[in-house]
Amino acid sequence: MATKTIRRGSLLAAGAAVAGALALGAAPVASAAPAAPTDGGTTLTATRSGVNAAAAAVITCKVRIHDPHYSHHAHAKDKHRVNVTADTKCTKKVASLRIKMRLYKNGKPYKTTGWKSNTGKNTISHSAARRCVKKQRYQGRAWVRVVFPPGYKPPTGSSTVTSKAVTIYKCAK
Repeated sequence: MATKTIRRGSLLAAGAAVAGALALGAAPVASAAPAAPTDGGTTLTATRSGVNAAAAAVITCKVRIHDPHYSHHAHAKDKHRVNVTADTKCTKKVASLRIKMRLYKNGKPYKTTGWKSNTGKNTISHSAARRCVKKQRYQGRAWVRVVFPPGYKPPTGSSTVTSKAVTIYKCAK
């Protein structure tokens, strides 16, 4: 399945196409919905057919990325850090969830994490953090892969979400 890059504020017709496919009883492919007003995000959806329409099951996974910000947690430890976080929450437990993060400074990779995995859960979150340098432009990106339970179509979904680029003027509370 191809990875989708969704930027905050993008308007996507895919959400309407999936809704139409569900109304017609078709099994949709992983879909992307419009981003939430405060966080960048996308939605991955899978369905399992039942004997009748009422027995059909749907799992929806919301993938969100938050804008980079000065880390108040690190400030308490006297480590001036900038961080970006992302999370995925599914409506039901899935076979597995994976997420990887990258923090950019002035358009160049600044911190890349390894893959984090959860098996048999419905949520996962991750963050990337590094030393804060004032008056720099930061952006985050997260890659997510969902393996749905057996019998769901599509069997997997993946997405890439990108935050807004923000300038951090001061590395302090």
